[in-house]
Amino acid sequence: MSQPTRIAAGTHRTGAWLLAVLALLLATGCSSGVRIGYNQAEMLVGWTLSDYVEFEPHQRDLFGQKFRALHDWHRREQLPEYARLLREARDRFEDGLTREDIDWMIARGRGRLEALVEQGAGDAAEVMLSLTPEQVKGLEKAFARANQKLARSWGVGRPPAEQQKKRAERLVTQIERFAGKLSREQVERVVELSNAQPLNIEQRFAERQRRQRELLSALQSGRSRAETAAWLRQWAPNWERGRDPQTARSAQAAAEQRTQMLADIDRLLTPAQRRTTMDRLQAYTEDLVALSGTVAQRQQRAAN
Repeated sequence: MSQPTRIAAGTHRTGAWLLAVLALLLATGCSSGVRIGYNQAEMLVGWTLSDYVEFEPHQRDLFGQKFRALHDWHRREQLPEYARLLREARDRFEDGLTREDIDWMIARGRGRLEALVEQGAGDAAEVMLSLTPEQVKGLEKAFARANQKLARSWGVGRPPAEQQKKRAERLVTQIERFAGKLSREQVERVVELSNAQPLNIEQRFAERQRRQRELLSALQSGRSRAETAAWLRQWAPNWERGRDPQTARSAQAAAEQRTQMLADIDRLLTPAQRRTTMDRLQAYTEDLVALSGTVAQRQQRAAN
């Protein structure tokens, strides 16, 4: 199993800490990482947050208290939903994915994010409002450092050919994590499909920076806990919020083209690769079912 990498910069902004941890572990391509990592979620997220904010002891205690409550809720209420989602995704994938299937998966994933933000926004707001002006300044500097690293990874500011190459390489890696090794012909076709997509690296990077500025502004706004929580519920799951009309149109067009690309890639898979992907989805489903039963099993043992 590859070692889990740092969670993408700014994960804590959304209040959806647990979903980010789960997505990270699924992305490793290793089923066992889901159980280990999910049970160590507080440590993983705390470790990641330390890259952005240096908590005082009382803030660390507050974060731990709020996170554990959210973690228990998520395990009890959300993991069964994730398992159901993966079961249906597996069934759809078995017959080959259509554009409608991909749209369904995206919509269901967003629904889970919205549920998590709704549940965690109040507690996230309380932690956010505990930050001092000095800590907010440190967060701004941390965003800048993370952006520099991501800019190198994405090729921001580099020639279009270099950006295309980096993007295609990431896509091939993502596919192989689930489907296994692609043939040379498959890689060439995936690269071709990737290169046909709008080259929106600069736009995506600008969107990321815009969202960071919005968060920093919210931290300095003087809003109450209730007002901050309400703002988070609107802001966190809605990347479209705040886009100018031209950016919104181009982003929508890019999303539609990406959906078609994913459907085209699905048709490239061999029966063996499709089986490998289905087996991995099944393993993840079993992990989620086992994890969701941990709280009930612990309570049952305590009662006995």
